[in-house]
Amino acid sequence: MTFHPLVPLAVLSDGYRQVFTIDGTDYLLLQHEGQRYLLENDCPHAAYPLQGGQIAQGGLRCPMHGYVFSLQTGECTYYTEGPCRALKRIDLVVQDEQLGIML
Repeated sequence: MTFHPLVPLAVLSDGYRQVFTIDGTDYLLLQHEGQRYLLENDCPHAAYPLQGGQIAQGGLRCPMHGYVFSLQTGECTYYTEGPCRALKRIDLVVQDEQLGIML
């Protein structure tokens, strides 16, 4: 596996959000309460982008239909029109003052 840097640690703070395309899938990198997460950016329910979603009920809320996904696991913890699969997630790695992933 090889380290692939995403952003320098120095640019990260609570509220940070940025979308990255990895292997053809858009992922949202976000920092909330000092923790960093890399989650699939499109809601599995209706493929709506999540980067504008609010943090609510302990997760990321889809701005279209209100589905909520756990930041830690990607699991759908609240739904309005029926259950859906979890968001894909990628573990983050810190190396040489850079936040990235191993592929």
